[in-house]
Amino acid sequence: MSEIIKTDAVVLNKLDYGDTSKIAHLFTRDFGKMSVIVKGARSPKSKIGMIVDAINVIQVIIYKKETRDIQLIGSADLIKHFPTIKEDFERIKYATAVIELLLQLTVELDPHPRLFDGTVRIFEIMNNAEKNPKFYFAKYFLFFIKEIGYQFPITHCSVCNKELNDTMQINYNYDSGILCGECGKDRMSHFRFTKELFNLLQCLSSKNNNVRYGDRELDTLIMLLEKFLKYNIDEFKGLRSLKVL
Repeated sequence: MSEIIKTDAVVLNKLDYGDTSKIAHLFTRDFGKMSVIVKGARSPKSKIGMIVDAINVIQVIIYKKETRDIQLIGSADLIKHFPTIKEDFERIKYATAVIELLLQLTVELDPHPRLFDGTVRIFEIMNNAEKNPKFYFAKYFLFFIKEIGYQFPITHCSVCNKELNDTMQINYNYDSGILCGECGKDRMSHFRFTKELFNLLQCLSSKNNNVRYGDRELDTLIMLLEKFLKYNIDEFKGLRSLKVL
């Protein structure tokens, strides 16, 4: 017996299935990540096939059955579709990186409404032509890491708990975390923060978006966060979309 459920969802991707259908991966607000089959979606006349498209936010009715891994979509209505993202290479690159994080590092049928709302919000911001998608992806990346339970330390030394500021020498060690100069003397430094990079990290973790930064600082910080996840989660192999030239 199927349960009929209605929920909002972000479409992560879709793949051809059989001669007429597609399988889509959704990140739903009420049920977390879910795989669904969209029957008839490969037909050029299929309205639902066009609506269930990557990055779109949709409202779906799903026939959910506990005994099957892939559920059946009954209907879908479009809520948001972010045309500016889809027309710009830089924006689509960072939006795809968001999708990669959700596909790789969230659990099937594990609801996370706060992460869902944050994902929709980052797509709304990236869709604004005046916003820098790289900056807001870095901000989302920190948020995502926190939401899946891997808090990246940013305010206090992980060893002595001393409050950090941009006048200090600040290092990072994958085992120990972020370190003040004194605690860093006895441990290998895998990464050293410049004043500009430390201030950028503080900004990204707060509601303050008024900070000067360069592309190099953003790239360095995103790389550090990526390496942080690789170190802590064996199955995470990095973000392929960010390797595209």
